[in-house]
Amino acid sequence: MFFKTLKPRDPSNQNLSIGSSIFYMCKSILQFKQAHAHLVVQGLLHPSPSLRPVISFAALHPSGDIDYALLLLFQTSPISSIFLFNTLIRGLTRSSRPRSLFDSVAVFNRIGEFGLSPNGFTFTFMFQCCAKSVGFDLGLQFHGMVSKRGFQVDVCVCNSIIQFYSVCGELGCAQKVFDESVVVDVVSSNSMLSGYLRNGEIVKAFDVFEKMPERNEVSWNSVIGGLVRFGYLDEARWLFDEMPGRNLVTWVVMISGYLKNGRPSEALGFFREMQLLGGKPNSAVLVSVLSACSQLGALDSGKWVHCYIQKNLIKIDAILSAALIDMYAKSGNIDPAMQVFKSSKEKNVSNYTALILGLAINGRSEESIRYFEQMKREGIKPDPISCMAILSACSHMGWVQEGFHYFNTMVDVYGIEPELDHYACMVDLLSRAGLLEEAERFISTMPTEPDNAIWGALLNGCRIYGNAEMGERVGNLLIESDRYHDGRYVLLSNIYSESSKGHGLEEIQKAMRRRRIKRVPGSSSIEVGGVVHEFIAGDVSHVMSDEIYMAWEEIRKEIKKRGYNPNTRGVLFDVEEEEKETTIGCHSEKLALSFGFISTEPGSMLRIVKNIRICCDCHLAMKLVSLVFKRKIVVRDRKQFHHFEGGVCSCMDYW
Repeated sequence: MFFKTLKPRDPSNQNLSIGSSIFYMCKSILQFKQAHAHLVVQGLLHPSPSLRPVISFAALHPSGDIDYALLLLFQTSPISSIFLFNTLIRGLTRSSRPRSLFDSVAVFNRIGEFGLSPNGFTFTFMFQCCAKSVGFDLGLQFHGMVSKRGFQVDVCVCNSIIQFYSVCGELGCAQKVFDESVVVDVVSSNSMLSGYLRNGEIVKAFDVFEKMPERNEVSWNSVIGGLVRFGYLDEARWLFDEMPGRNLVTWVVMISGYLKNGRPSEALGFFREMQLLGGKPNSAVLVSVLSACSQLGALDSGKWVHCYIQKNLIKIDAILSAALIDMYAKSGNIDPAMQVFKSSKEKNVSNYTALILGLAINGRSEESIRYFEQMKREGIKPDPISCMAILSACSHMGWVQEGFHYFNTMVDVYGIEPELDHYACMVDLLSRAGLLEEAERFISTMPTEPDNAIWGALLNGCRIYGNAEMGERVGNLLIESDRYHDGRYVLLSNIYSESSKGHGLEEIQKAMRRRRIKRVPGSSSIEVGGVVHEFIAGDVSHVMSDEIYMAWEEIRKEIKKRGYNPNTRGVLFDVEEEEKETTIGCHSEKLALSFGFISTEPGSMLRIVKNIRICCDCHLAMKLVSLVFKRKIVVRDRKQFHHFEGGVCSCMDYW
């Protein structure tokens, strides 16, 4: 071994020299252990100074071994330095051990056995450990010790106490320590700021921010991140514009924040602004941007990001790979998604799940199952999200038997406790397959109370199969649970409209008017030339509205020759049949389709994104358009993708 060639530096103090020489030459935990074993076999002791490199490496290095550090410290020569104890406590604080706080306290309690006393660093690390584990009672005891020993004047200790109280949600205590601090610096101010933001106390956070003697990038990013997290996007934007110097974290906060608040277009806008200002995005930014492209169905923008990644030789890890797969899949472009997956050197449950779900929503559930089985063969254990993906694949195709097989396997083989989303997927599977009574029985056997998503899946099944009796019962239950959710009223209205219960339809419409509930309009978007154009039902705001409506009339005339007959069953208004045809002719996806016709080359593919499910009439129209005009059309609705080609849809009319 490497240490056999070492010579003692000072024969008069051989033990110290050998210990110091060996340990300071080690580069890995394996070498440290070999060196330690060599000393033990030779019967040589080493004093505590020679332990510094091995304790530091074992406790703090990512490839270290905290258990080995603990063993080595307490089974060797007497310890004469508090540094070793502090290093161990710091390492335990950083570790992911579930008992890190307990072990840190045990180390702290042994300090006195060696005639040593804790210093400011000791208490700083202990408060950090208490904050990480939310050990409030222990933190209180340490605060008492600090007060007795006079360490409250230590800036580092004071900052760690403020952070501890803030993390534990005891902002009154944190504020008291902050107000009594001898020195109020940017670190303690940031701790108070983070505490108030974590608890949603925006006004108090702003008060701290405005009174700060100085602000660093952490201060600005914390307050901007807090505002974004609680939905104060305009205020966050104002501070963002005022910030003297933005770093990569700032851009990540803004882009991901707008994305999580349902404003993907503006998230893309921030990314473009970042590019114009010369910012270089990292993987975190690119993942958020790709997610924004996924939500918008902005394939051209997503392709640009993919080219940027390749051009700049950015490493495509499993997370970035999953984001690319998700972007392509949710743009209805599944083949490039599969290419990204196959070329990924790093495969884990994340990119497998993205592909499995992507295949499912694009009507390729058989391939979803094949890749799910491949994932298991490669030794990658399914997680709750991948199980959701495979259940969704079964639901899209109405595979009830296969769905129950995977549901039971999830529980019995992988020990995954089903969550409400898994139960909702199973109810959706049964309901869409027409097994409404079985779905209701399944709900009654659930070990937890069903939520509105589960009842909503059953109600949708009642609409599909015209079960007005069950639909009325479930619909009224949902309305009582959430009186201001427009979707419940709309589904129940559709059930009444398509049945003979006209009186029930009138009652629902009266209730909506009385409660001032407005139906969320259907909207569709289409990307042309890198620009996303959005339309709502009956939209006349587009600069090309006249041309768009004229184009639809021409399209309608042609598909009528192939048997198109407007399906007006779902129109809820009490109007004449001719007016109903006009109403469904203004659906947003038809407007997006017409705009695509007049804005792209004949025969080119059209990709449309819709915020709600596509209706039966639009579905039929899209099939005939794809046949008559020899165009492939991809429509992504709230549930899945519809690939129309040659008069056929990938969903096989099951959606």
